[in-house]
Amino acid sequence: MPRSDQNELPLVIYDCFTDKRFGGNVGGVVLNAGALETEQMQKIAREINAAVTGFVTNQNGNEVSVRFFMPGAEIAMCGHVTVGLFSHLAKEGPSNSAISNYVMKAPAGDVQVSVDASDNSPPNVMMQLSVPTQIPCSVDVAALAAALGVPERDIGSRAAVEVADAGLKHLFVHFETLAEVEALAPDFQALTDVSNENGVQTIACFSMETAEASNTLHIRDFCPAVGVDEVPASGTTNGALAGYLLRHAFIPNKSQRILAEQGAEIGRPSLVRCEIDVQDRQIKTLRVGGQAVASIKGILTV
Repeated sequence: MPRSDQNELPLVIYDCFTDKRFGGNVGGVVLNAGALETEQMQKIAREINAAVTGFVTNQNGNEVSVRFFMPGAEIAMCGHVTVGLFSHLAKEGPSNSAISNYVMKAPAGDVQVSVDASDNSPPNVMMQLSVPTQIPCSVDVAALAAALGVPERDIGSRAAVEVADAGLKHLFVHFETLAEVEALAPDFQALTDVSNENGVQTIACFSMETAEASNTLHIRDFCPAVGVDEVPASGTTNGALAGYLLRHAFIPNKSQRILAEQGAEIGRPSLVRCEIDVQDRQIKTLRVGGQAVASIKGILTV
C-alpha cells in the first residue's frame, strides 16, 4: 500500500443534527487528508466505525473538497457529516465571519453550504440540495403493513405510500398519530424484502403529531436494506419528504421551515431542519441542515 507523507492527522467525531452530546447521528471528520490513498481512507473509516467518516482532501478559501466513507464503502454524499464538518470549520477554521458561505466539492457534485455562527449556540449549517423527484411505485401495502407490524388500514389513511428519489430512494408512510409511529417494531428482514422489491433504500414512517409542540413532524427512518435498521437523523430523507408533505397538503402552500424530530426511539434524539422556497405549488429551492457538537477530538496516526 502506498505510504502517505503524513503520519498524524487531526480527527474529530461529531454528534450531528443535535445540539446535545450523544444525540443525533455520529459522523467522523479527518482533516488534512489530501495525501491519503483511497484504500487508506477506507481502512480508517472502518477503524473509526462511525456511520460515515468524511475526509477533507483540500481547502482553498471557502471551497472545501471532501470524500465520504461508510465502514464498508465510499458514498457520494453525506448530509450529517457535512453538518459536522462545517460546524467544525465555523468554530475552529480560519474564517472570522459569523456567517459564511462555502462550496463543498463532493463526489456527488458541488454543494452550496451556509453557516450561521452568530451566537454562542452550535452553528446552524444548511446545505442546498437538488429538489427530489417523485417516482412511480406499486407497493404491496399488505406486505408493507405486515413488515411494520401494523394493520393494513393504518397505512395510507390520508395520503398514499409514495417513493421519492433524492440520491437515495425513500418510501414514505404516513400515520395519523405519534403513538403509532413510536410503537413501530418492524420485522427488519421483512422490511428489507419490501425495500428490495420496491428499489428503495429507506422506509420513512412519520406523523404530523409531535412530541415537541414547536416541531413540524415526527419521523422514523428504517434502512435495513443498506445495513442499518434505523438511523437517528437523516437529512436527505427529510429533504425528500418535504415534497410529499407539500403535495398532500400536510403543510401550507408557501415558503417555510420544517422541523423534523427523529431518533428518540433509539436513544439519540435529533432535529433536522428543512427550508423550502415554494412557487406555483412546487419546491424551487431546498435546504437541509441543523446543528452538531463535537464529542471526541484527537490525532489519527497513519
